[in-house]
Amino acid sequence: MYALLEIVNFVTLVLLVGGLFYVHVAVAPTFVALKTDSYAEVHHVIDRYSDPYMPILTFSTALLAIGELWFTQSGWQLLSRGIGIVCIVSVALISIRIHGPINRRIRTWEPGKQLEHLDDLRARWVAGHRVRTALAFIGLIALLLPVVFPAS
Repeated sequence: MYALLEIVNFVTLVLLVGGLFYVHVAVAPTFVALKTDSYAEVHHVIDRYSDPYMPILTFSTALLAIGELWFTQSGWQLLSRGIGIVCIVSVALISIRIHGPINRRIRTWEPGKQLEHLDDLRARWVAGHRVRTALAFIGLIALLLPVVFPAS
């Protein structure tokens, strides 16, 4: 049972972190490079396809990691998994508090319609994304350490 839990958690964790890194190296720089009106249009389209998957991956990863706590054998494993869980939950909170409201605002965009404070929204979205990507990477390392170095 534990091995299956580890495999499923690894898959969701890698999909989450991989998706965040892809957005970090490809989408966020594109958002920054685009003119404001073009940014709104591109974000509007991308959000439609990516937004449904982020919460599923984030919460699945956190719940699976919490499940792994029951199989923890040593203090350092518990600490490592705890740090990983805090990081993944922080990713979820940043997504809910920063990206969710911005994404909902971008969904109201229509061609020819100007959204207020769009440059500020874009800057907050990109800055929040950088933080959640870093936290997800730290979470990946913290959650994988007990798997790579099991207690004897």
